[in-house]
Amino acid sequence: MTPPWNPLSWKPLSWSTAPQELTPWGHALNAAGLRGDRLRADYTAAAGMAFRRYPLWYVPTRLFMPAASQPYLLTVIAFGLHGDNLADVPAHEHDPEPLYTWNEQVRKGLRTGQAEQPFLRAFLHTVATRELPHSDVHTILAGQAQQSAYTEYPTEEDYDEHIERINMPLTRLIHQVVLPGTPQPPTPAARAHAEAIQRTDDLADLAKDLRHSGKLTLPLTDLARFGVTRSDLESARDTRAVRALLAHACHKARSAQAAAEQALSPLGPECELLYRPGLLFQHQVMNTVERRGASLTRHPVSLPLHLSPGHLVGGALRVLHGRLRAATSMGVQTR
Repeated sequence: MTPPWNPLSWKPLSWSTAPQELTPWGHALNAAGLRGDRLRADYTAAAGMAFRRYPLWYVPTRLFMPAASQPYLLTVIAFGLHGDNLADVPAHEHDPEPLYTWNEQVRKGLRTGQAEQPFLRAFLHTVATRELPHSDVHTILAGQAQQSAYTEYPTEEDYDEHIERINMPLTRLIHQVVLPGTPQPPTPAARAHAEAIQRTDDLADLAKDLRHSGKLTLPLTDLARFGVTRSDLESARDTRAVRALLAHACHKARSAQAAAEQALSPLGPECELLYRPGLLFQHQVMNTVERRGASLTRHPVSLPLHLSPGHLVGGALRVLHGRLRAATSMGVQTR
């Protein structure tokens, strides 16, 4: 039986006895210039949270991002995920206090640089080291606070506002962490990328969102257009109308992915290395989403995490190979 994979070393847990400094994760911490047991433990905690809660981000980060950027990037991902989890509690259990407390902890941490949670300490260290704008952090906190109160999007415009409040500032933070000193992509390109990621994730998590948090991420105007009710989706009814609605949602996600690829392709090899792996993984997710059809309302789409990283990415590695070689030949470090 194949032992489970250790996400922080890419070695099976029961086979690896090397000190952390000799593992790929230890190499990333060294490349990032992170010294001291507590600081390294804080960054390791953030990386572990990112892996457990959103492996779709973790895998391309460890495989494709420059080693010196990986620990910093994973703290930003962990920060965003923790707030999202607090905002996405089931509607019938909604209590604003945990999210309010979290927001206050982050705001205080931005002022003092101190925090109790290891992963938050790592994020605050990243903010200071990478000179991340506090304004984007505050925008994300405010967006997540608004997100916690919603159960559905009445219109497409409301969906777009969610992307502007949370996804766009998060995209800016990620860019600054991985490519410090490199200009941010034009707003239309960043917006297309953020929309592609959001639409794909919402479809993959449609069943989980409906049943766990009681939240519907397809705009109600789309449901009305196809004659579908929220009850149809919650009951996982397999009807012609439901299939048409989901096909429409998949088309919007595919269109967003195509728009993101077109907008980002002229930006150079550095941006290719940052944005292309995530889009390739999202394409793989959409392949599964589209095969599910109406059954998408019964079971969320998840990655086969029992597979090795090489097996997991499969075709994505082959597609990206040429771009990685071109970028490396121009002096972009990929390790």
